[in-house]
Amino acid sequence: MTEAPTWRREPYRLFFPLGVLLAWAGLFHWVLFALGLSTEYRSIFHSIAQIQGFLMSFAVGFLFTAIPRRTGTAAPAAWEMVIGLAAPVLTTVAAWFGRFEWAQLPWLVLVVTLIAFVVRRFRSSAATRRPPSSFVWIPFGLLVGIGGVVSFTIYGIRGAQPEWLHDLGELMLLQGVFLSLVIGVGGMVIPLICHGESSTDGTKAGCVTHVVVAIALLGTFALEVFASARLGLAARGALVLGVLLVQSRIHRAPTRPGLQRGFVWISAWAVPLGYLVAALLYPNIQPGLHVTFVAGFALMALSVGLHVTFAHGGRQDLVLGRPWQVAVFGVLVLFATVLRTMVNLDPANRNLWIGVSAGVFLIGTVFWLWTVVATTVAPMTGTATEGAARANR
Repeated sequence: MTEAPTWRREPYRLFFPLGVLLAWAGLFHWVLFALGLSTEYRSIFHSIAQIQGFLMSFAVGFLFTAIPRRTGTAAPAAWEMVIGLAAPVLTTVAAWFGRFEWAQLPWLVLVVTLIAFVVRRFRSSAATRRPPSSFVWIPFGLLVGIGGVVSFTIYGIRGAQPEWLHDLGELMLLQGVFLSLVIGVGGMVIPLICHGESSTDGTKAGCVTHVVVAIALLGTFALEVFASARLGLAARGALVLGVLLVQSRIHRAPTRPGLQRGFVWISAWAVPLGYLVAALLYPNIQPGLHVTFVAGFALMALSVGLHVTFAHGGRQDLVLGRPWQVAVFGVLVLFATVLRTMVNLDPANRNLWIGVSAGVFLIGTVFWLWTVVATTVAPMTGTATEGAARANR
């Protein structure tokens, strides 16, 4: 790790800001649409840019940073970094031009690269520690994403038939990947950030248990597509809530100081609760799903990103403090979630709510970037390694 240059030792410094830029790409067009400056309703582009661009950049940045540190193995190679940085951008650009099938190619290359990166370090004889059992969700989730792309491909080849291939592929790609990452990474990260509790090395029995639960999660997609959408959503919410309560102990509020920890905790609750709200409001499921995606996935990615940046940057004042920029960022993202639910609850003013919710979220990311830049350029209170260690005690 120490022999690699900084950009490979600390990949989050590149991937997290890239993710925010891709979030802007995926949302700013909604502002233009609401203002009447654009007539194009780019819902598919929005989904791809946010999931396979914004969130994927944060996921790769975190995994490239955390896994080598956890296992004591090598930092990502230069070619892995290049693929990781280029693929989300290429996917987003292709989706902007309506080439949705081409958009999946760089994403697939990235996923295969990431699976190989993860598995090599998990199985390395040079590893000083093993990952927790929950980390089996990481390759599982990435494989689910590949399965989603395959489903879409077969659906297209067969002339947009049968419809269930499209629906199942959409669930696997847009929900399965990041639900798996939230559960897998959250098993280590949420207790560590919220309570300073380190996870133990994984066991075979623990890994088998997680694989069984992961298959059950996949079953909720089949339940939604082939039997009852409401029941599938409710089962998914209940399953994710149960896992997060048992392994991540989200029933306990954060016991460590630091404002970003509170937003991580809130986001962990939002992921399953969004599904339960969607089941309750069925067939009007979009308000609940956006609780999961915005207050859950997006807020978690950004809040964990802040904690990683503070800790590895040696900024104990920010790790343990309550910077007002962090408060504004978190409140704005949660407010944007509420505004986005109004798109479907008040359809008469759909365009207004779309534009305002997107604008509020983007303003929140400005305060996020402000804090990250300040962390990067301000004098550090210790080395990055020392800071990260103290932050997690």
